[in-house]
Amino acid sequence: MVLRKYAFLIKAGGYPPAGLRTTLPGDGFNSTIFASGDIDALVAEAMAMVAEGMQLIELCGGFNDEDYARISDAIGGAIPLGRVGFDEKNTALLM
Repeated sequence: MVLRKYAFLIKAGGYPPAGLRTTLPGDGFNSTIFASGDIDALVAEAMAMVAEGMQLIELCGGFNDEDYARISDAIGGAIPLGRVGFDEKNTALLM
């Protein structure tokens, strides 16, 4: 598969509950970023992205296991779903 449509979801307080979305167009490759502090909005956005033909969604480190499972269940394995993770040393720096 040639990857042409990539999405990155950000879960963090401070963003509007309905979320903010932007697309970074490239030459044959587009990155779409969506940010919200509301998991329901993020789940709905992930489903919309799949319907729009997104090829891959990656989640920021702010998603816990339950959030990941909700999005994974919602998109039903239609496309790859990844997430950013931190090792122990770097997790400690976040505290």
